[in-house]
Amino acid sequence: MEVELDVPAAPRASWWEWLDDWKEFLVDWMKCQEDHLFKDEPFTPADWERHRSWRRHCPEPRICARVFRMLSMVELWLLAVSTFVMLYAHYLQPKQGWPQVASKEYMIIFQLTSFALSLLMVFRTQTAHARWWEARTAVGRWLNVVRNTQRMLLSWTPASEAHLVREFARWNAVLTPAACAYLCRRQSYWEVCEDLLQPSELAWLRGCDNPPVKVLAIMSGLVKRTSLSQIERAAIEGELNAFDVALGACERITRQAIPLAYTRHTSRFIIIYLTFLPFALWPFVKWLLIPVVLILGFLLVGIENVGVQIENPVRVLPMRRFCVGNRAAALSMVQHHGDVQQAIEAGLLAAAAAAAAESPTAAFADGKGHAAANGGHHSSGSGVQVGIPLAAPPAAAMTRG
Repeated sequence: MEVELDVPAAPRASWWEWLDDWKEFLVDWMKCQEDHLFKDEPFTPADWERHRSWRRHCPEPRICARVFRMLSMVELWLLAVSTFVMLYAHYLQPKQGWPQVASKEYMIIFQLTSFALSLLMVFRTQTAHARWWEARTAVGRWLNVVRNTQRMLLSWTPASEAHLVREFARWNAVLTPAACAYLCRRQSYWEVCEDLLQPSELAWLRGCDNPPVKVLAIMSGLVKRTSLSQIERAAIEGELNAFDVALGACERITRQAIPLAYTRHTSRFIIIYLTFLPFALWPFVKWLLIPVVLILGFLLVGIENVGVQIENPVRVLPMRRFCVGNRAAALSMVQHHGDVQQAIEAGLLAAAAAAAAESPTAAFADGKGHAAANGGHHSSGSGVQVGIPLAAPPAAAMTRG
């Protein structure tokens, strides 16, 4: 599984926990620690219902406060400019000899330039979203690789090579945390799989320049040691190559930003636009100038800020959830392989019994033909037995965590 969708959020036990939660929020707000502000956590069914309801239109006070804190320097600048325009236009501009700095005629300038600002902001946010979606698609491909490679190895290897399958599953569970630690440059992702690795292995991977590539090399080496046919090994290697391609896409996105000229010009255009906007708005809104300018600044700069935040997708994607989900997918497939084989055998027995009940003579003849062709055993195209449950994985490597 990629994420756990059916786990409901734990309810608050008491008001003290609510107070502690708000205390933590205020501390983060004062320190401007916004690491989780733009996190795109996976949706649960309840989240989708809330997302489609009218509640999506309601502002979230804590998130608005954090965004306002992030944009506080721009808001303070706009507050200072608006205050100056308001005081000057009310007290000094009516006096003879003082220049007229606030006028309705200035609004034509903003009407002529607003389309250019719109184009810049649309390009900026659309390009950032395209990078986010490409990274999300690449990370989602990781789960397919984890499941496909493990399924192929479980189905094609004989029971005598169960130790190779278990070792492959161990490194398969390590693959996604290694990729996340490498892309995000955070050692905390190793905590997801440190119980699967020996201390020497963990130290070696942490010291590597590209840990996921080293893990892929180990997995390829394990596949080479199996008795699989060349075609079967090529199929597994194709999946491992797909992981490397998806990893390369994420590397490209994290190492190369949107051309800085677009980011800088868009940001400066917005600041200049908002700085001179109070001079044209004063004749229309009068003493409401400050709240109007602050709200407009919050909205316009907030759009630009969203583009900047999602420009580096690995910072906002739930990478730790992917690590946990891919680890569970790799290990659970090995642990439940025996149940899968039992389900196959039970289904075949039931189908054979049903066929025998419908046509006993045809079922008898068909059974003799299969027995003579297969020698009483199911086998793959390469001559390797399948359908033999693997031994239970070691508790130390497969069941902890």
